[in-house]
Amino acid sequence: MPEVNNFLAVVDLGGTKILSAILNHNAEIISIAKKSTNSTNKNETIFSRIIATIEEALEGKNLNSNQLDGIVIGVPGSLNPETGIVNLAPNLGLKKVNVIKTIENHFNKKVLIENDANLGTIGIYHFEGKQNCKNLIAIFVGTGVGAGIVVDGKLYRGKNFSAGEIGHIKIKENGYKCGCGNYGCLETEASRTAITRIINEEIDRGKESIITTLIENRNVIKSGILAQALKKKDKVTIKAVEHAAEELGLLTGNLINMFDFDCVFFAGGVMEAIGNFMLPIIKKKAKESALKSNIKNTKILLSHLKDDAALLGGFALFKNL
Repeated sequence: MPEVNNFLAVVDLGGTKILSAILNHNAEIISIAKKSTNSTNKNETIFSRIIATIEEALEGKNLNSNQLDGIVIGVPGSLNPETGIVNLAPNLGLKKVNVIKTIENHFNKKVLIENDANLGTIGIYHFEGKQNCKNLIAIFVGTGVGAGIVVDGKLYRGKNFSAGEIGHIKIKENGYKCGCGNYGCLETEASRTAITRIINEEIDRGKESIITTLIENRNVIKSGILAQALKKKDKVTIKAVEHAAEELGLLTGNLINMFDFDCVFFAGGVMEAIGNFMLPIIKKKAKESALKSNIKNTKILLSHLKDDAALLGGFALFKNL
């Protein structure tokens, strides 16, 4: 029989899906449950969906919430992990909301929140890069673009706990409007949302693309569809993805110049699906833009943890590793 209070629930709250997992004391993921972030039920809140995925993950191993040490939630946005307030999560429509309170009241367990990219970065550092990368940045490319920074083996959050918001670095003066309210942010050029927009712009101009035969609704082109289109050598998709990779490569070179990182890790849904296509382009552009002396010994890598990065990061955060 498993020991009571020997499990941890970790929730990766994404722009398109909620992923909840139960981990044992050895950091092994023993159960997972997923739901789409958005619900067709108008009376259902994002909090009720988080609760439902945690309960579903527990039921998957015949566990109950009394057997949890606590819960960790990764949120894509700016937040204060001490107060539990999410200041702004543009892709979720959350603003000035206490995420801890509702979940804590329901389960009567300790709840921690952290920026999802920070959580993934903690996971990558402790379970993938700790031996060779005391100074690293992990860049997550999905619905948006986020990052986490580790300096001398410690997560760097900044005075407002919002360090790493590279998705909102302005890269175009007269660019597209971003979910944060500004214009020309990196997210508008290098995220899956941006790739989707670029593909649709090309199709609307009359360019032929296999995308139109792969999906009916072109408003949301998932990473798996992008992978299929690249495999078929779809020119429209290649152009859009190359553009995103070049923007990420330029950014990477600039970040290496500024921080002189040991390692730059790429992760997130887009990189998991098409990272093998994007990474050589990213590396080439980074090499062009970074100082040779800085980039010489910097490793630019794909994370192998995939969805597990944030889940393992939640474990490391809760256990104070």
